[in-house]
Amino acid sequence: MASAIKAEVDVPVFRAGRITDMASASRAVEEGHIDMVAMVRAHMADPYVVSKMRDGRTDDIRQCVGANYCIDRVLMGGGALCVQNPVTGREATMPNVITKGEARHKVVVAGAGPGGLEAARVCAERGHDVVLFEAAAEVGGQINIAAKASWREGPLGITRWLHGQVVKAGVDLRLNTPATAELVIAEDPDIVIVATGGTAHKGTFEGTYLAVSTWDILNGVVEPADNVMVYDDNGQHQGPSCATFMAERGAEVELATPDRMAVEEMGGTNFSTYLRELHKHGVMITPDQRLTRVYREGNKLVAVFRHQYSKLEEEREVDQIVAEHGTLPVDDLDFALKEQSSNRGELHMEALIAGRPQTIATNPGGAFKLFRVGDAVAGRNIHAAIYDSLRLCKDF
Repeated sequence: MASAIKAEVDVPVFRAGRITDMASASRAVEEGHIDMVAMVRAHMADPYVVSKMRDGRTDDIRQCVGANYCIDRVLMGGGALCVQNPVTGREATMPNVITKGEARHKVVVAGAGPGGLEAARVCAERGHDVVLFEAAAEVGGQINIAAKASWREGPLGITRWLHGQVVKAGVDLRLNTPATAELVIAEDPDIVIVATGGTAHKGTFEGTYLAVSTWDILNGVVEPADNVMVYDDNGQHQGPSCATFMAERGAEVELATPDRMAVEEMGGTNFSTYLRELHKHGVMITPDQRLTRVYREGNKLVAVFRHQYSKLEEEREVDQIVAEHGTLPVDDLDFALKEQSSNRGELHMEALIAGRPQTIATNPGGAFKLFRVGDAVAGRNIHAAIYDSLRLCKDF
């Protein structure tokens, strides 16, 4: 469209939106399609886009993935933060350029999701010797699960950049290696960061064992049935993206939620896309209903719902129930290492929020400092996990 407009007018034409790499931008200008590429979110993801291009460091540019976390926050009255660059909007307290530390430490990071990758990157750029354990065959954590749901592959760019940076920084990345207390201690670390993420949580309704999780469906552990009830007690991306995933594959899907509307916790630019896709694929949306019980009747499952306001109950007979209630922390490693750490895993929250170094040392006999980040603390989002790691590790 921009190229067609330029062919008809004699004023400069700028093109903004989803030109995220330098090669495409350069080609668009050189071939005369436009006069200038206007990158807005791209500079929020990486304010050094231009200087890195000039220096021939295009591989180091952190490309915008179009998650619209920035715009969604503005529409909800918050600051325009970036989903993958926690420095954006916090430039007075957080560093875009990581400086070398005064001393070299041995750092062990458990888990190579976005939080663990950021912890490893920052520690390595501080000049520390970093070992990064990852149980899976690839980095990415929950982002890899989310990317399997139709149009949600964009966030893979977040971990792709982080992966490239940790490799470039010399991090000892050990895939297919679950971090155990024995493996961690064998590294003789000075600092241990537990970034083991979360595990799927289906909720607390009676008969939860009869339901499967969104992770089960997206990972291919369980195939979608013909008639499916998706119960979303989260309100974010997970439930509706899984519902759409199954509907695209021929399932008849109903999405029920205790909220007043589907995707209630989602931002203003994303919810419309989800509602479009849900309706396009014939997903029935039922608000105001809380799932209280699931039981088996013959070869069917019966979901018992209680209306949030009238308290009246109704039932649905389906082939499959998929329940989404966020995540629970995977914190076994943290608890296994607490008594051997100098801070017993304790975090000074005021210092973390203010961006100050951690100084707690309640166990003088401890061999290392121990911290948790991301969903290993509590189920949140990509931005929170990366921000945890940056503000914690920037002072090591």
